[in-house]
Amino acid sequence: MFASENKFQKIIRTILDILNVLLGVGVVVLAVMAFINTDNNKWLFPIIFMMGGVMNLFTGIKAMMTDRKVTGIVSVVAAAVLCRYQYHELYRNRRQII
Repeated sequence: MFASENKFQKIIRTILDILNVLLGVGVVVLAVMAFINTDNNKWLFPIIFMMGGVMNLFTGIKAMMTDRKVTGIVSVVAAAVLCRYQYHELYRNRRQII
């Protein structure tokens, strides 16, 4: 039974790593787009920071799966605060996006 739980956790950690890499590439692409034409792409910045918060969330989940529980909890809380703030920033500026 221990071997199957360990195998399941390894699969979950691999999926989290792949999602983290994909989000990282997305952040870089959006950041390049935002800095090329800052005046027209100001609305991308909250999305970039929200994606960074989601990456932090994935890192916290992965840390909690190992023996680093306190690090994982701090990371998840920081991600929640960042995502909540960026969501409200997007909601406040929704007319500029449309």
